[in-house]
Amino acid sequence: MANIEIKSIQEAITIGNEIERYECAIKQIKDALKAFVEETGLPVDTGEKVWDFSSSESWSFSAENLKALASEILLLGFNPWEYLDLGSRAIAKLNLTQDVLVQYGKAKTTTRFASKKSPAGEKIA
Repeated sequence: MANIEIKSIQEAITIGNEIERYECAIKQIKDALKAFVEETGLPVDTGEKVWDFSSSESWSFSAENLKALASEILLLGFNPWEYLDLGSRAIAKLNLTQDVLVQYGKAKTTTRFASKKSPAGEKIA
C-alpha cells in the first residue's frame, strides 16, 4: 500500500470525497452480491472470505423474568451483577447524570475514526 501523506486541508477534503465515492460504490456492489446470494442460496467463497448470511441471537427479558434470571445465576454460585449490566440505552432512559453515575462506576470512552453527515449539508470543493 502506498504511503499517503496529506499536506493541506484541500488534499484532506479531496481524499474525504474520494472515500465517500468508494464507499458508495462498495455499498452498491455488496447489495448486488447480497441479492445474488439471496436469489441462489449459494454462499460465495472468494478463497479469502465467504460471503453468506449468518444469524445471531439476542435475548430480551421482562423486568420480572430478569429478576428471576438474576436469582438463577445467584443459585449457580455466580454474582449476577458480573453478567447483567446497564447499557447506554438503559442509562439514557434513566436520565442519570454523570455526577450520579461516577458514584457507582467509571466511564469508558472509545474513539473511532468514521464519517458522519456534515452539519453544513454541502460538500466543500
